[in-house]
Amino acid sequence: MPRAALCALLAAPAGAAELDRGDLRMEIGAELRSLYTFTRRLDLEDFQGGSTQRSDSWLLLQRVRFDFEATWRDQLFAEVVYDVEGRTGTGLDSLAFAVGEEIGTRTWLDADRVFADHESFHGMHLLYRGWLRYEGDSFDVTVGRQRIPLGRARLWNPTDLFNPIFPLAIQGDQRIGQDALLARWEPLRSFWVMGIWAPQDDPDEHRAALRLELVRTWLDAALMVGRFQKDWVFGFDFARNLGGAAIRGEATLTDLEAGERHWQAVGSLDYSFAVGNGLYTLVEHLYNEHLLPDAPPGLPVVPTVAQIAAQQVGLLDRITTVSRNQTGFQLGYEWSPLWRTDLLWLYDWEGASLAVVPVLALSPVDDVQLAFGAQLFLGTDDTEYGDAANLFFAQLDIYF
Repeated sequence: MPRAALCALLAAPAGAAELDRGDLRMEIGAELRSLYTFTRRLDLEDFQGGSTQRSDSWLLLQRVRFDFEATWRDQLFAEVVYDVEGRTGTGLDSLAFAVGEEIGTRTWLDADRVFADHESFHGMHLLYRGWLRYEGDSFDVTVGRQRIPLGRARLWNPTDLFNPIFPLAIQGDQRIGQDALLARWEPLRSFWVMGIWAPQDDPDEHRAALRLELVRTWLDAALMVGRFQKDWVFGFDFARNLGGAAIRGEATLTDLEAGERHWQAVGSLDYSFAVGNGLYTLVEHLYNEHLLPDAPPGLPVVPTVAQIAAQQVGLLDRITTVSRNQTGFQLGYEWSPLWRTDLLWLYDWEGASLAVVPVLALSPVDDVQLAFGAQLFLGTDDTEYGDAANLFFAQLDIYF
């Protein structure tokens, strides 16, 4: 991490990054994140030598994020978010890190650069967000690198084929956006038509979707048809309140270019019980026919990093599992404004494997957040979670 950038960030006076001149409003913010993870991973050299023995692996991520927002007459909005980050630790030598580097950010516009790539340190800077939006009375248009959050369930989102985030993502709040054009039109009150187009260098990799959305106080629902790479996807999602509970559902039918079809469906229910400060509970079930494929014919016993990355790319944009049926359970309780605990279970019904994720979040002072957690796995190697290594993490966020 560049020392000068960090010192300038820490020395910035509070409140000095806001400007309000009537029609024009601007705000500049910054965030510092430190994330430490410890697990057991395959070492790249050991893997290339034919070994499948895992060894202790730790990785420290340090990120400085700068966020600029501007508004003109409450019609024109813009945001630019830029990251400078560095990683150090034995995890740099792992197969997982090498595969991640080979896959890259997978954005259309090339807006990331590696400025240091050594045995003990890897540094890069990248454009995390960069978009411009115009909002009219009954329509809005957004162009640029943006987050396109689709779907309404809490853990799994089959309809989110642009920026999916999976339940075991360590940084569940982080997802580099799509370079896309998004337009919405409200021809009738509470009824929206949304069009999304995300180009790629290869025309066969383009993504596009058309959504019809109904937004009412008692029901949010949407129908979607999309062309993702060479496959057609038809989807439906909804959310509504029932008493004090929230019911959500999603389903997609994917018509693969190969001629096959598969369904993905999620049902979700969450409720906050009046216990103390409120006990949050969630139960969500996933039915998934998009299963992890076997190794393709002809793949060598010890594949290269590029071959593994090529196989993994197709699994990053869609929910891909070993088991057809999984259920997630979550409990959350805020003991005070200073600290909160959450506990997540993910259960694989067919392989009888389990993931348990306890997290303790602290906010000792304003604009500072701490989180400590673990991902613990049980099961045999041929199950959803049985072959995963336990992982422990600690995260510090400071906002300026």
